[in-house]
Formats: sequence, structure tokens, C-alpha cells
Amino acid sequence: MMIDTFNGALTLRQKLLLELRDSPQVVRRGLLVVLLVGLLVGGVNGIRTAATSVNPDRELAEARAQFDDALDQQAMTATTPEAREAIRLMRENADAGFALVREIALLPTPLPRAVGGALQGLGVFVSTPLSYLGSLLLWVIFTHIAARWLGGQGNIQQMLGLGALSVAPHALDALGFIPVVGSAISLVATIWGLVVLVVATAVAHKLDTGRATLAVCLFPLVGILLALLSFCILLLFVVAAVSGGA
Repeated sequence: MMIDTFNGALTLRQKLLLELRDSPQVVRRGLLVVLLVGLLVGGVNGIRTAATSVNPDRELAEARAQFDDALDQQAMTATTPEAREAIRLMRENADAGFALVREIALLPTPLPRAVGGALQGLGVFVSTPLSYLGSLLLWVIFTHIAARWLGGQGNIQQMLGLGALSVAPHALDALGFIPVVGSAISLVATIWGLVVLVVATAVAHKLDTGRATLAVCLFPLVGILLALLSFCILLLFVVAAVSGGA
């Protein structure tokens, strides 16, 4: 049943969403999807963390390759002498910087490196589902409040259970370590998850797509506007202070 719910979330299967909304186990089934994704991603990342702790040179080599690729891309778009000089300085100091990072990574540890790596990996494995759950609860609560303001009829249990399905696309986060395309895969998972959350909100609260989208985006947009307003106010204070000092 959990796999069927997971697949239904990814494909936005309306029949499953409607059946889940009216199920007394809506919260349990939704949170099982969060657990499944969290354990999958946490398992992959935990293994990578443990392996990196035992052999940090491999992780440093990957980081260096990504750093060099980023510099190559910046070099192609550098149009000013200052930008080109900055890129040149970063290239010249890259070896020393990565050598320092390697020395820090190889410092003696209280526990044998293999044991410490295993414990770190276990920590990542356990904490990843909790991280997904924490982010989900925050977004679902704000979306539920906004949906009720917009005429939604669902309860918090229905919103939580259906909203939890938005975590399903984040199974792709397990591929985030892939060089170059990893960040793109994570972006796809985020956008896909937002689409699932919009559909889940529409089903849970019996809203049209427009109002469901507004419910999902309302509080984040308010947060962004408040942040921009705070920045503008801070900038005005700085300008006023500089002008007064002059």
C-alpha cells in the first residue's frame, strides 16, 4: 500500500488522492511516504558520509572537480579585467586551499576513523526523515491556514496526510551527489514537490487549482515581501547614517 501511495503521489493520481482524503488512515499513509523517502535519501547520504570520513581524498577530488568546472563557466562569462583577475587569483590559490582542507580532514580523531565515519553516517540516516518531516509540518500548517482563509473545507489531518505526498519527488535527492547534474535533479524534485502540494491542497480543501496555488504560495510570498521591506528599511538607515556622518 505504501508503494502504491508513493507512486500515486508521483503521478498525481486523482482517484488515489480522493480515496486517501476520505480514509481514516490519511495521516498514517502520508507520513509513511515521508519515512520511505527519508530512509532512502538518508541511507544513500549516510553511506556517502561514512565513506568520505574513511577516505576524504575522494570527496575532495569531487569538490575540486566541481570547483574547476564552476571557474571555467565563470571564465567564459567574465567580461571585465577585474573579473578575469579574480578568477586567476582563485585558480592560483586553489591548490593551497584544498591542501589545507585535506590536512584538517586528516587530523587525528578520538575514535578510529572507520567508527567515527559509521556513526556520522548513522546520524545522517536517522536525521534525514526528521528533517523532511520538520519542513513538511511547517509548510503544511501555513498552507492549511491560507487554504481555510480562501474557503477551503478540509481539516488539518487531511491536509497533513495529503500534503505529506509532496515529499515523494524528493526521493530524487538521493541522486544529488552526482556531479554537474545533481543540483538540477534536486531542483526538479523541489518543483515537482510543489506541484504535488498544490494538487494535494486542492483535493484536501476542495479548492480550484488557482486558489490552491495561492494557498501554497501565500505565506512564502509574504515572507519574501517582508524580507525585502526589511532590507529596504535597513538600507535607508545606512544611507541616512552615512549622510549624517558626512
